[in-house]
Amino acid sequence: MVYIAEWNIRHNGKKIAIGEQLPKEMKKEEIDRLLSIKAIKDPEAEAKAIKEAAAKKAEATAE
Repeated sequence: MVYIAEWNIRHNGKKIAIGEQLPKEMKKEEIDRLLSIKAIKDPEAEAKAIKEAAAKKAEATAE
């Protein structure tokens, strides 16, 4: 899964700038912590949520 940095982050001495992808070797615990403080985002999950919201809105409009 691809995560994008929302903040400037440091991982193992390497700087990760805003908009860059996180390295694949990051541990799940680190990723969960960064997600909880909204330092990173998951574009795939975001796109899925937008599609679901649009489908619900279209369904409500059709009724």
